[in-house]
Amino acid sequence: MRIAVILLRWVMNFIYFFLKLCPTDKNKVLFLSRQSNTVTEDIDFLSRRLVELKPETNIVIITKRADKGFASMLEYAFVTLKSMYHLATASVCVLDSYWPAVSVLHHKKHLAVIQMWHAMGKIKKSGYQSLGKKFGRSDMIAREMRMHRNYDVVIAGGRAFNPFYCASFDIESDILYNVGLPRMDKLREGQDEARRQFYETYPGLRGKKIVLYAPTFRKGQTLDPKALVDAFNFDGSQMLVIKRHPNQLLNYDSLSPAITCHKVPTSTVLSVCDCVITDYSAITIEAALLGKPVYFYLFDYEDYLDHNGLNVKLFDEFPDCIFRDPAELVAAVESGEYDMDNYRRFCRKYLPDLNGRATDKIADLIIDCMERDKHDAISEHIARQNQIDGAVDSEDTVCAQSL
Repeated sequence: MRIAVILLRWVMNFIYFFLKLCPTDKNKVLFLSRQSNTVTEDIDFLSRRLVELKPETNIVIITKRADKGFASMLEYAFVTLKSMYHLATASVCVLDSYWPAVSVLHHKKHLAVIQMWHAMGKIKKSGYQSLGKKFGRSDMIAREMRMHRNYDVVIAGGRAFNPFYCASFDIESDILYNVGLPRMDKLREGQDEARRQFYETYPGLRGKKIVLYAPTFRKGQTLDPKALVDAFNFDGSQMLVIKRHPNQLLNYDSLSPAITCHKVPTSTVLSVCDCVITDYSAITIEAALLGKPVYFYLFDYEDYLDHNGLNVKLFDEFPDCIFRDPAELVAAVESGEYDMDNYRRFCRKYLPDLNGRATDKIADLIIDCMERDKHDAISEHIARQNQIDGAVDSEDTVCAQSL
């Protein structure tokens, strides 16, 4: 197996050698994602802003999940070849997940690679932190395929997560750019539009208490919400909305009478819900951004620690909001009691210092990398953000202001 992986890496670089003979388009920005087969919110929001700031920007977006099955893998191979051409001819590459071609190929020196990781924090372990674990990657394949190599900058969230970004990507902290993700701006600035869209789509939910259940991805498992659904009180005054991870299958037989609100994205439900139930997901950070109370349903806590691992000690951070029994969880949600003082402390610790729009900061960085030396551009933007963060009191975070 190892020999096959090494051979694949060699073949890819052989092909790429000739693709690099093609001229570079200094205005081309390539976006890559394995999170979805459609354009993600972060990429959509950022690419639109780039064109607004620099109309001549040539945006190329490639999205393709690497699902199991021969047909899917064959399709992904063709998409990878397509991405190699654009990597050879682009000025900047922005990706929101691990894309093998980015890590294993020897790129032109001027190509700026920006890892805009899809999660707003590192609550759970990932990447090099979870190699060899059930929910992690194979140690041999990860190292032979140079997982998370070739990044010039990594877009990160709150500084409390920095050690975990470094451990996950096996990088130094000097390439972390702590500005958060574009969808943070969309969440903060688009709540009125999200509410309008939601209630136009689901008018029957107007006036009801909406509880969002959004658990994290569990590799090789199907989400079965039966225990939580059975404990929930569907008395007509409230509704449980279940949003699965994009890569997770859902047991729909156990869903009813809860609903999925499949016509709108999770971010829209998050904007209108009254509270959030999750587990190890970074949606905790998105909920904190909007001041939505978060409850944790950790029915498989010990197994998850063994199969994947956590960076954030949830029992320490939220001592009164952790539940293993679904009935106790539902009772706490219905009581409406919540430790807001502790929640504010969590916000100050884990949210980035939100003194400016993340979308504009990332877009400015990309444009700067297109127009001059990428190393100078990146170092100056990171230094500027470090200086700003140092001058901003953590009490001034948006979350602290809104709670």
